[in-house]
Amino acid sequence: MRVVVTGMGIISPIGTSTDQFWNAAINGVSGIVSIQCFDASNLHSRIAGEISGFTPSAFLSAKQLDQTDRFTQLALYAANQAVEDAGGLDGYDPRRLAVSLGSGMGGFATFESSAVRKLQNKSIPPFSVPRIMANSAAAWIATKHGLKGANLTCSTACSSGANAIGMALDLLRTGKADAVVAGGAEACVLPLTMAGFEALYALSSGFNDDPARASRPFAKGRDGFVMGEGAGILILEKEEEAQRRGAKIYARLAGYGCACDATHIVAPDRDGQVAAMQAALDDAGMTPDQVDYINAHATSTPLGDVVETKAIKQLFGERAPEIAISATKSMIGHSIGASAAIGSIATIMSLHTGTIHPTINLDEADPECDLNYTPNHAIQKKIQTGVCNAFGFGGNNASVVFTTL
Repeated sequence: MRVVVTGMGIISPIGTSTDQFWNAAINGVSGIVSIQCFDASNLHSRIAGEISGFTPSAFLSAKQLDQTDRFTQLALYAANQAVEDAGGLDGYDPRRLAVSLGSGMGGFATFESSAVRKLQNKSIPPFSVPRIMANSAAAWIATKHGLKGANLTCSTACSSGANAIGMALDLLRTGKADAVVAGGAEACVLPLTMAGFEALYALSSGFNDDPARASRPFAKGRDGFVMGEGAGILILEKEEEAQRRGAKIYARLAGYGCACDATHIVAPDRDGQVAAMQAALDDAGMTPDQVDYINAHATSTPLGDVVETKAIKQLFGERAPEIAISATKSMIGHSIGASAAIGSIATIMSLHTGTIHPTINLDEADPECDLNYTPNHAIQKKIQTGVCNAFGFGGNNASVVFTTL
């Protein structure tokens, strides 16, 4: 039984539709800007991949706005796109329609604002808990679209979106669902969240005056990741059902693998990353020789990019320099639980269009990062198999494999 992608939806710092996002990505457009949504003057890192021009009131009532956090609103926006792109899911029994969503932080904007109100001895909004809970976005997607099957939320830090897509694959393969709305959403451009990552020395702070240059995966002199926000949603179905209803098919979701480092809560480990990629290929019934493209996790941290490079070299051996690699985060920053969902859409579009988007800001590579990262300019390359990597705090590693039909 084969699982295919029949719909996609996205909202990101470089586009609020798949076409807009992809056009910006292949042209190397940066969405990193000086933070506008709050006063960041007391932070060391005052830049982010912020989404501008997003108006949730255009598709949500005043009551719904009161009951939803920003991360849920982003998820709903992307899910609406994806369901429409798939031609709707009305032909399915609602009890056979599932949701599998990833989010690392959940409704943290509500948590921060409610905490401030409590410290000021002000009342807490009545929907604070339903807005904060990590599964609220999945629940709202189900409510909005009448999806009455399994409703799952995965929270494994930066690998949340990839694990959620993998969980969706498992639901379809085991016959527990006929179609799944899957992906990730995050809205972490927030004072406390960013201060917390600053305390770990994880964020870039040396490019506040030149935001577009700040996210620099694999580049010499990179100094940390840039916080981002967004949502990416896929509609996944069994191939025969998609064909039966005449849906367009973008790609096949062929495999999923996950592995835990079990070594350090925040530092990455090469062996765990290799294990996740190998498990995904094994699950797809494929070998490393068949991989044409890797959408790298590539956050732009000094340690992370080197470890991922070494993991790719260990698994792919002599072929590693031949594989086209690109880092979507160079343009949009790191959207935590949404990052692998957005990276999956980039991978699918690479397969679908034969174009690989660039890793921008890569004028001089770190000497320890010596693979083909598609520097600064998109390339045309017909590819058949792409791997999307997602490696998160907690030693959580996940990889998903997409192929052409």
